[in-house]
Amino acid sequence: MTLSQLQRSQKAYICTLPDNFDLSSKLIEQGFALKTEISLAHKAPFNGPLAFNLHGTKMCLAPNVAQQIGIEIV
Repeated sequence: MTLSQLQRSQKAYICTLPDNFDLSSKLIEQGFALKTEISLAHKAPFNGPLAFNLHGTKMCLAPNVAQQIGIEIV
């Protein structure tokens, strides 16, 4: 399952990051590290950005980036 498939308020753990090293590095700097608990806060309409709760804050990702992050449901 990927981060883009997460339902609102459903909790999961990040288990894989994108293969692209530069993108993975940027995500890790923003807090999207392996084994991090994450939940979907908001999904913008018309394929807009997705807002996630992690580390006590909200972070947004584009849907195409969220599709590259693997998760495991809690």
